[in-house]
Amino acid sequence: MPLSKKLKNFLIFLTLISFSASALSQDVTKVAKGNPSPYDGWCLSERAMAKIIADKEQESARCQLKIGKATDKLKAKYRLQVDNLDLRIQSLEEELDTTIQAKNQEIEKLEKVALALPNNYWYLFTAGGFVVGATSVLGIWVLVGR
Repeated sequence: MPLSKKLKNFLIFLTLISFSASALSQDVTKVAKGNPSPYDGWCLSERAMAKIIADKEQESARCQLKIGKATDKLKAKYRLQVDNLDLRIQSLEEELDTTIQAKNQEIEKLEKVALALPNNYWYLFTAGGFVVGATSVLGIWVLVGR
């Protein structure tokens, strides 16, 4: 049992020390009306006031850092997208140039073939025209003559 009594005393002592230490280390305390102050409010230690002032002064710098970081991320993201689109345009232009070059080569080859074989079949077209014309006249004459 002596151990449990010592342990109990130690825990009580530890609790008292923790409460007193926290009471002494508070930077901000609430003051109620009628205490040393004629109104409700907050009492700040010098350390707490210095922290509030420092936080206020550093907030602009923190905000600028966050904005700069977000801006850099967006710039990098959109720069990547623009670079990808530029690369796509370049590849499409190369593909178009290759297609145009192949088309021009095919046209030149077909022109050479067409010029190598002259079109001297005019007499066949003329004879065909006479045959069709004569057949039409005879056909109409036979039908009208009856």
